[in-house]
Amino acid sequence: MRAARRLIIGFSSAAVLASMTIVPAYADSLSSEKQQMSQLQAEANQTDKQISQEKAKAAQLTSSIQQTNTSLANIRSAIAANQQQTAAVQAKINVLNTKLQQNQVKLNADKAALEAQIRTMYENGQVPYMNVLMQSTSFDDLLSRLYMLEQISKAQQQLVQQVTDLQQSIEQQQAEQKVQYADLQQKQAQLQTYERAQQILEQQQQSALAEVKSNLQQQTRQRTILESQIQLTQSQIQQIEEETAQAQQIASSHTTGSLAHGNAQQIIQFGEEFMNTPYVWGGTSPSPGFDCSGFVQYVYGHFGIGLPRTSEEQYSVGVPVSESSLEPGDLVFFSTYAPGATHVGIYIGNGMMLDAEDQGVVIDNITNSYWGPKYIGARRVIQ
Repeated sequence: MRAARRLIIGFSSAAVLASMTIVPAYADSLSSEKQQMSQLQAEANQTDKQISQEKAKAAQLTSSIQQTNTSLANIRSAIAANQQQTAAVQAKINVLNTKLQQNQVKLNADKAALEAQIRTMYENGQVPYMNVLMQSTSFDDLLSRLYMLEQISKAQQQLVQQVTDLQQSIEQQQAEQKVQYADLQQKQAQLQTYERAQQILEQQQQSALAEVKSNLQQQTRQRTILESQIQLTQSQIQQIEEETAQAQQIASSHTTGSLAHGNAQQIIQFGEEFMNTPYVWGGTSPSPGFDCSGFVQYVYGHFGIGLPRTSEEQYSVGVPVSESSLEPGDLVFFSTYAPGATHVGIYIGNGMMLDAEDQGVVIDNITNSYWGPKYIGARRVIQ
């Protein structure tokens, strides 16, 4: 342990206490760190499971979106084809309407022409049509007149029949085209309904995918944070194990020893005189100010007790003390921005410490929500 090499407080190494005193203190810290490690690993495993689930959801949604887009493309292609068919049928209907109009005009013209022929042939300009039949001069003349009327009637009937047959054919075609047009219109409406449904589905899928990706990003960030905490805890566990082994080795070679003499109340009262002194990085005096280890070194140095400069070095002097055995005057250590002892304070009792923090020299609770999780151990340097 570094305590055997760095203790400079003017007495024989304090680590000479019996191993029954040293090992339990390390055991408390080690047990706490291992418990925290177990919790972190459980959280990491749960986060890994959630990440895997979110990735599976994202893959499934991506596949569903591709299928929906393919379906949309097919529907839109069918809509375009149906529109072309509808336009073609409408064009045919327009042509048939034109033919119907032309046939009606022709029929009217042919009827008028026949009527004109009859009047010309049988009235001679002044004789009424019916009188021609009644005023025949002979039987042969009558037969001739009746024959001509019959031939004209037949010709007129044939013409009317031809125009009528053509009219009926066109009307039948027109009816068929209208039925086909109505079917196409109905199909178009159905396709447009399918298209809107697929568009809504695609929007819902995209929204769900965005949410899954957001969750995945958050969980990935959480996993990174947990990995950093695991690495930090592993470093702390390794450090405690190394120091435990060193403490046991030192304790096994010594049976008795002593700590520096000092009055804890006097040390604490002297330290409290610097309440609200500004925090200065690297500071070791009241002016311009202290950092955490500079403050501890200055207060103990006032009573002739020499301590190393940094919190990491101070964590290697004295003897370990379990949290449950803390006494006023003990040094309490925390791991904050980096692995190891990066902050130190003077324990004053009742779970409180005197230390130099960002806001200056203050009294703080070592078990609050900030310091509690960062506590790594304590050292006793006076008796």
